Amino acid sequence: MIDTVKDEMKEYYFKLPVRAWPQFCPSENVADLDIRQRIYCEMDAFYQKYPDTPSVLLKSRVHTLIAEYCRPKIFTGNPFFFEIGCKERDSWGIGDFTPAFWITERLREKARSEHPICVEFEERLSKLFEFDKVGICNIMHSFDYDHHSLGYTNLFSKGVNGILKNVKLKKAEYAPGSSQYDFCLAAEESLNALIKIAQKFSLKAKEMLFGCRDEKQRRYLEMIHDTAVKIPANPPETFYEGLAMLLFTREVTAVLENIGISQLGHVDRLLYPLYKNDLKSGRITEAEARELIGLWMLHTDIKFDLENNPWPETSTCIQLGGCDTNGIPVYNAVTRMFIEEHLRLRLVNPKLNCRYCLNSPDEYLRTVGSAILKGHNNFVLINDDIVISGLVKNGVDLRDARMYVSGGCQETMIEGFGHTEGAAIYVSVPKILDLFLYPDSRTDIIKPIKKADTFEDFYGQFLTSAKRFLSLMTDQRNIRQQFYKTYQVSPLFSATQTGCIENGKDYTLAGAKYNFSTIALVGLATLTDSLYAIKKLVYDRKLVTLDELISALKNNWKGYEKLRRSALSTEKYGCNNPEADAFANGLLAELSEYISLIRNERGGSYIPSLFVYYFYQYFSGALRATPDGRYSGDLLSMGCGPSQLTLIPDITTAINSMSNIDFTVCRGGSAVLDVKLPYSKNFTPEIFSSFIKTCGKLGCPTLQPNMVSAEELIDAKLNPEKHKDLIVRISGLSAYFVALTPEIQDEIIARNLYNIC
Repeated sequence: MIDTVKDEMKEYYFKLPVRAWPQFCPSENVADLDIRQRIYCEMDAFYQKYPDTPSVLLKSRVHTLIAEYCRPKIFTGNPFFFEIGCKERDSWGIGDFTPAFWITERLREKARSEHPICVEFEERLSKLFEFDKVGICNIMHSFDYDHHSLGYTNLFSKGVNGILKNVKLKKAEYAPGSSQYDFCLAAEESLNALIKIAQKFSLKAKEMLFGCRDEKQRRYLEMIHDTAVKIPANPPETFYEGLAMLLFTREVTAVLENIGISQLGHVDRLLYPLYKNDLKSGRITEAEARELIGLWMLHTDIKFDLENNPWPETSTCIQLGGCDTNGIPVYNAVTRMFIEEHLRLRLVNPKLNCRYCLNSPDEYLRTVGSAILKGHNNFVLINDDIVISGLVKNGVDLRDARMYVSGGCQETMIEGFGHTEGAAIYVSVPKILDLFLYPDSRTDIIKPIKKADTFEDFYGQFLTSAKRFLSLMTDQRNIRQQFYKTYQVSPLFSATQTGCIENGKDYTLAGAKYNFSTIALVGLATLTDSLYAIKKLVYDRKLVTLDELISALKNNWKGYEKLRRSALSTEKYGCNNPEADAFANGLLAELSEYISLIRNERGGSYIPSLFVYYFYQYFSGALRATPDGRYSGDLLSMGCGPSQLTLIPDITTAINSMSNIDFTVCRGGSAVLDVKLPYSKNFTPEIFSSFIKTCGKLGCPTLQPNMVSAEELIDAKLNPEKHKDLIVRISGLSAYFVALTPEIQDEIIARNLYNIC
C-alpha cells in the first residue's frame, strides 16, 4: 500500500516546478501555473483600481481567489487532504510560485521607493552577507519567512468557526476604516477562505467516488468527503480528524500566506486524547492508527526527492514528549507509534524533535534510544528545563513557555503566541575578534584595537566593540524592516496567535503576545578559545606580545609553528577545564545580557541562540587564522560545542563541560551540542535513557546525536551503492549520506567521534 501511494505522489509532484528553478514548469502542470497567472491578473486589476487598499486586505483577497481557483489534489491511496498545488514541489510555504507571492512582488518596489533610507541600509548590510569575503553576519528575510508554527492548540479547542466568532466580536468594537477593523476584516475573509478550500476537497472526493471500485480507496474517499466539511471549521473529534486538521491547516496556510510553517504540531499532546477516546469506543485499532500515522508522514520525503537531494532542507518538524501546560510529562501510545512508524518506514522527515526533562518517563527515552541505536539519525533531544527556564527568564508566562515547540531545525517557538523569528540574524563572533585584531580592506565595520596593557583592558575593549557591532547591525535591520512589514502581513496565520485578534493587529505589527527575534552566535568555542589564548599567551605567561601574535595570524602561523603549538595546548572550552569553561560562561552571559536589551522592530527583545545551522561552515572561508591555533579557512566550532582543534576522546568530558555553562541565559534560544557517537553493542536503550537523563541533570542543552560507524561512512563515500539507506544528521536536518556532496561527506567524517564511557 505504501509503495503504491508513493508512486502516485511521485507522479504528481515530480511534474511540479521546484524552488531551485522556479522558471521551470513542465507542460503537464501548466494548469497550476494558469491559476497563478489568473490570480495575478485579477489582483493587478483590483490594485490598479483601488491602490490605497491596506496590504492586509490585499492579502486576504488573494486568499479568497486561491480558494476560488485552486484545484485540490487527492491521492487515491492516501486518506488525507492537503495538496492544492499553487506552490513549488519542494516548498513548505516559502517560494515564488504561490499566488500569494503577488503581494511581495507588487508591493516590494513601492515600499522601497517610500523608504529610501531602508534601501540604503539594506545595501550596506548586504555587503556583510558575502560569506567568502567579509563573512561576519547573515540577516535573513523580513520576519524570518521560515520557523512559524500555527496556533494548533487554539485550532483544536475552537476550530476555525470559534476563531471566526472571536474575530467578529472584536471587529464590532472597532470603527470601520481603522487599522484594527481592517485586520479583523482580513482575518475573517482569510479564515473563510480556509474553510472553503476544505469544502472543495469534500466535493472533489464525492466526484472521485463515482466509478471507484477499490474498497480501500472508496473508504479513504468517504473519509475525506465526510471530514473536509467538518474540519478545520470545527475542532476534531477523532484521531483521524486530528491528523487531518494538522496536515490540512499546515499545508494550506503555508500556500495562502507564503510563509514557512515549519512545525506540524505537538502531535502526542494534541492527538492522544482523541486516540484514547477512539480506542475506548472501538472506532480505531492500534494497527489502523499506525497506518494513518505512516501515510500522514509520507509526503515530505517524496516532495523533496530525498534519494537525490544533496541538501534536503524540508524545515518540517513534529514535536514529541515534553510536558503539558501544567508541567505533566507527555509520553503516550501516540508518541511511541510516531517514533516506531518513522523508523519502520525509514523516513527522514518529518524531523523528530523530542522534548525531555528530568521527569520524562524512562520508557520514552528508551523508545527514542532504540531507534537511534539502529542508526535512525533523525532526532534532536531538547532539554525542557533549559528552554522553559530561559523563556521564563525572558518574561514568558510559565504556562505559555511549556507550550513551546521547535521548528525548522531546533528554533524555539511558543506555539499559538506569536512568531519567535528563530533565525533572524547569524553572526560570526570570531570574525568580530578577527577584525578587532587587525583591519580588512573590505570593511571598516569593526575598529581595530590600538593598545591594551592588561587583558582586562583588552577584553573590555573587545566587548565594547562587539556590542557596538550588534547595536549597529540590529538598528539598521530594524529600520530596513519597516518597509518589509507592508507585504509580509499574514492575517490567517495571525488569527491563530493569541494577541493578534485581541489587539486588532497582524503579527508583523506586534499583534501577538510575544515578539522575539533571535541572533545566532556562530563559533562560540572558536571565539572563547581565541580570547582565552590571548589572555594566557600574551598577558599571563607573556610568551608573545599582542603585535607578534597578530603577525603570526597575518601569516597564517607560517614561521610561528612553536607559538601555534602553544596556542593549541592552551586550555580549551568543552574539555571540562573549570577555568576555561568559566571564562566561556562569563563571555556568553555578557553577550546574552546585552542582546536581551536590544529591541526589534516589533518592540520585542532579541534573544541569543547557539544553534548555528551550517553557518559554521559558511562563515569559515572568510575567517582568517585565529589565536586558538586554527588555520585560515578551517571550520568554526559548531553550536555550543567545543572546537575540533583538540581531540576529546569521550562524551563524558564534553557533557561535564556543559554543566559549567548556564544556557538559560539564552532566554529560550536554542543551544545545540552535536555529538558523533560510535556504534557499540554495549550502548543499550536502557543506557541511552540514563545517558540522556544525566545530560539533563548536568544542564546540557539540546543534544543532536549521530550514531554512526566511521568505517561505514568512509566505505559509503567509496561505495555509495552499498549504503543507500545510511541516514546522517548534518546540522538541524538529516539526509541520506550518499546523496550529499563530497565536501559535506568529508566534514561529517572528520567530526570528532566521542567514545562512550
